[in-house]
Amino acid sequence: MNNFNGDIKVVGAASRRRVWLSSGFAQGVVILNGLIITLTAFFAFSYFVKDMSADQYNRISDDVGQSFVENVTNLENTMRLITSVISLANIEDKGDILIEIRRSIPNLSSFDQIIWMFEETPGRWRHKVISENLSSGFVNNEYYKFSSNQDVITRFMKDGIFKNEELYIISDLEGMDYIQERAAPQTMSRSFAFVKAVKPNSTRLGIIVGVSRAANIIDQKILSENDGIVRFTIRDAVSDRRIYHMDRNSKQKSSEKTLNKDYSVFIGGSEWQVLIEFIKDKNIMLIGKVPYLILFFGIILTFVGTLFIRNNNRQSKKLSGMNSKLEQKNYELQLEAGERGRLNIALTVAERDNRAVIDAVSDVIFETDIEGNVLFLSASWHKITGFEVERSKGSNLFSVLYPDDRERQKIDFENFVKGQKQPYRSFTRVRISDGTFRAVELAISMIRRDKNEKLRVVGTITDVEERRRAERALAEAEKKYRTIVENAAGGLYQLTPEGIYLSANPAMSRILGYASSAEMLRVIKNANGSVYPDIEEREKFMSIIATQEQVFGYETQVLVKDGTKIWVRENVRLVKDDKNNILYLEGSMEDITKRKEADIALLEAKMHSDMANRAKTEFIANMSHELRTPLNAIIGFSDIMKNEVMGPLGQDMYKEYVADIHKSGEGLLKIINEILDISKIEAGECELNESEFSLDGVLQICIDLYVGRTKTKDIIVTNEAKNMPILIGEELSIKQVITNIYSNAVKYTPNGGRITLFSNIDSEGAFRLSITDTGIGMSSIEIEKALSVFGQIDNALDRSGAGIGLGLPLAQAIMGVHGGRLEIISEKSIGTTVTIIFPHNRVLKADNENTDNKVIS
Repeated sequence: MNNFNGDIKVVGAASRRRVWLSSGFAQGVVILNGLIITLTAFFAFSYFVKDMSADQYNRISDDVGQSFVENVTNLENTMRLITSVISLANIEDKGDILIEIRRSIPNLSSFDQIIWMFEETPGRWRHKVISENLSSGFVNNEYYKFSSNQDVITRFMKDGIFKNEELYIISDLEGMDYIQERAAPQTMSRSFAFVKAVKPNSTRLGIIVGVSRAANIIDQKILSENDGIVRFTIRDAVSDRRIYHMDRNSKQKSSEKTLNKDYSVFIGGSEWQVLIEFIKDKNIMLIGKVPYLILFFGIILTFVGTLFIRNNNRQSKKLSGMNSKLEQKNYELQLEAGERGRLNIALTVAERDNRAVIDAVSDVIFETDIEGNVLFLSASWHKITGFEVERSKGSNLFSVLYPDDRERQKIDFENFVKGQKQPYRSFTRVRISDGTFRAVELAISMIRRDKNEKLRVVGTITDVEERRRAERALAEAEKKYRTIVENAAGGLYQLTPEGIYLSANPAMSRILGYASSAEMLRVIKNANGSVYPDIEEREKFMSIIATQEQVFGYETQVLVKDGTKIWVRENVRLVKDDKNNILYLEGSMEDITKRKEADIALLEAKMHSDMANRAKTEFIANMSHELRTPLNAIIGFSDIMKNEVMGPLGQDMYKEYVADIHKSGEGLLKIINEILDISKIEAGECELNESEFSLDGVLQICIDLYVGRTKTKDIIVTNEAKNMPILIGEELSIKQVITNIYSNAVKYTPNGGRITLFSNIDSEGAFRLSITDTGIGMSSIEIEKALSVFGQIDNALDRSGAGIGLGLPLAQAIMGVHGGRLEIISEKSIGTTVTIIFPHNRVLKADNENTDNKVIS
């Protein structure tokens, strides 16, 4: 009996120890499971809140950006439609064109103004208003209104707008100020203009100028409906000039957090940067605190559950001391069953939460057996491949891979299962629902055992299709760039200001006499001394490049490997970082030694030629001077005899002979005077007797001089050279120039032809007088011959009055002395246009009384 009691005590003590151990284990399990469930729920909900917040801001940003891009595209399309209608229509019917544009082209109301500027006649500009919508809206009604004037036209010409059909956007015209558009919310705006030539190199068709504002292309409804947008800014990336700025900052508290979204939009060859600043939504911030509440209550519930288990175990200990062995065992069985039930419930909840987290991951998480048969797939499988998850379970993983990759992937998989390979990643392609293959990254991570002690292989599949495309495009671009650089005929290099070459292509090393770029980079330690030997010239060049940041066509001498000097031509630009610090010089080099040697030889030959030509000129001048003395006697005595001053000659035939002698002498004297004039000009001894004179009167005298000749040949003369300016120069010389050119036009124009005179002042202020005929015309070789001294063109129209080829050369020489020039445009059998150009400093003033006849270029 005592032994039995002892056994009971031992069994009781052992039972209590088992109850105590069971109690500690249960409490540990409850704590562990509670923490796992709580942390899982915390991280899952945190990820969900973060993803939801990012999606909301991205959606709003995408809506604003898409609306902005669509509205800008509509403006660009409207400008192109207008220029297309004008270029295809009859330019004379401008009123009908405007009606057609207003009736058929949409989105005109998106512009404040649309102006059509065109050159009605050479140099005469007009403009038509296609659309004007200057409704009120600004705080001070300070709308920008485009004004067509000479400064604007000159600006467009300098910008090269007439040279191509590109669409330009300009925001720095005079009057395009950055002003307040609305007070609530505070909105600042700057007007800008779309500018597009109707047709390249055609000022007659003109240009279209469309003036608008950012407010016209921004969906105000989106901004008003989304109070979370506190700032919206549009900035020109090139000029760093603000185009639009909306600020709700007055409503924002300093403690509220903001998020930024920015992107770039390319408009008319310019880059605009768009910045959107959001304030965090109060609801999202409130939802963001929920994970912490879950964490707090999860820990509290875990603690309460642990206390509850501990109290139950204490009660069990008391009952175990009073009940029999059978009751003790029964209680233990019931306790174990209850514990298992609770654990099963906790396990089910944890498994459900874990599955939700796994399905939320963008990568595919999978499990297979050691043969590669798929046992588990996350929900992302359907997003990437289009196949249903349940349909794909049970299939072999390698059956959906690209055929050429299957064998290699199987070998790597088997080596991993055998322990012969560490966890690995590899790129392959997986079949998708449309039958094609998509690039993915396959990662085999670990091997685990399931509840049945069977091995399972765990891995992930990541969609890298877009990344692979970008990598391929980048690699292809780098390959093309490297091929261009390596095969370039000219030398290309990168050089630090200290003279260290960072890179050079093969052509660069060949120019400097090195076998390869590597040898060149290794040997040259400081190019400022070893390649550019003239240190003083190099310092001047570095000063120029620091100021201008780029230099084109710079010619200098460099040392090659063998120590000889060669001439090179360089184009260099300065490369800086974001903080305006100089990084290196980037340039190209071309060997021009042969050309420089040829230039030197040509210069020497020209010098010898000029000396010979001067000697010839002096000889002709001396000979002409000696001929004038006897010629004056011949002309004087023949004039006395012709006028019978000393008495009658007697025979009428003698009178004719004397008249011929007098006429021939005057013609010969004219030729000698022209030779003397050219000789003086070439010798630099010509002095002008300058004065202020009206070119209009000089031109009319020249025209009247040949009225009889033009009437005889039935030539129609049209004088459109009206309101010509007062010039500073030698009036007699200018009269000789115009007479020589006009007489040639009359001489070489056939019967019934036409001669037209017109004038204008170009954009540089120079005056141009043009004489156009419909004569026989000249080829380029004949033009060159006609401008040479004593050069004559065969003329089947007029043999009687042929000269000796001094008219045009003398006219060209006289214009050169006046600082002007002569231009000849001619085509065989069509006609010739000779233009006399006076520089702006000789144009004193112009008659502006009649604005209709004012011509500008």
